[in-house]
Amino acid sequence: MKADFPSDSPLNLFTEDEVRAIFAAGRERTCSAGEAIIIEGELGDSMYFLIEGAAEARFDGGSKVRAYAPGSYFGELSFINPGQRRSTTIIATASSRVQVLDPGSVRTLLASHPHVIFTLLQRACAFLVDNERALIADLKRRNAELQQTIQKLEFTRNRLTEEEETARTDALSGLYNRRGLDAELPNFMARAKAIGSGLALIALDLDHFKPLNDTLGHAAGDFVLQGVGRILRERVRKSDLPCRVGGDEFLVLLADVNQTTASLRAESLRAAIAQLPHPGNEQGIRITSTIGGTLYRPSDTREDLMKRADEALYAAKRAGRNRVEWA
Repeated sequence: MKADFPSDSPLNLFTEDEVRAIFAAGRERTCSAGEAIIIEGELGDSMYFLIEGAAEARFDGGSKVRAYAPGSYFGELSFINPGQRRSTTIIATASSRVQVLDPGSVRTLLASHPHVIFTLLQRACAFLVDNERALIADLKRRNAELQQTIQKLEFTRNRLTEEEETARTDALSGLYNRRGLDAELPNFMARAKAIGSGLALIALDLDHFKPLNDTLGHAAGDFVLQGVGRILRERVRKSDLPCRVGGDEFLVLLADVNQTTASLRAESLRAAIAQLPHPGNEQGIRITSTIGGTLYRPSDTREDLMKRADEALYAAKRAGRNRVEWA
């Protein structure tokens, strides 16, 4: 009877007598092409030997897992452990005949050919071990793919962050530009309103900057702008936001300050800029700064805050420049 099946059939694990006992203990079932022999997820208690025809295992999504030829068997886990849910769907891909072994077959074979049950149990355990190894290998592969995806996403996020930071930064002074200010000002205002902390906005223009540019050229002007940028970066806290918003125009947000503290900070910036060494010194061109400031009010819009700072700046210019005025 074994000779009726291919030489690589798992039935060759059994003797001829055991094969006959296996088929005698079961019952035959015919299946048409496309018929489900086993359905994934259903409770099972039988195994199947494929006598003739063809079948294949498929996951719920329909993907093919394994093909079966005559002499193959499947479903032994539920046969050995009745009530085990089927792990896959087995479909007959051609008109087929299968031999079905149920719990009654187990009892018959245990009484007459216990070695058959032992061999099936060995095969089932080997099947589980192979599946576990395959699962672990698949998980490792998927984890590696996930790590690669995460790295790519992290790289993309960092690149976008760097690009955004570049777009928000004034290349000459190293300070935030107008775009950076527009992005961050609402956050500063919302925080000040939410926790009731003080927030000051100071507007700063350089005095006599145009004569310096006209007399000594843009390289000298760039030198001064870089120096002012350095002063603003060094003399404000990390929680503050210094920005260059025009040629020689700067805005600085001072977080968590009252009028007194903000005034001292503004005066400190004015004094430091007045001491900045620059190429125009030898030409008698004095670079100073005029500053106008205002404190945020909970009812302020962005426009309200900016307008008051500008008004204070113009008042300081009218009063003679190189000074700080508050709205």
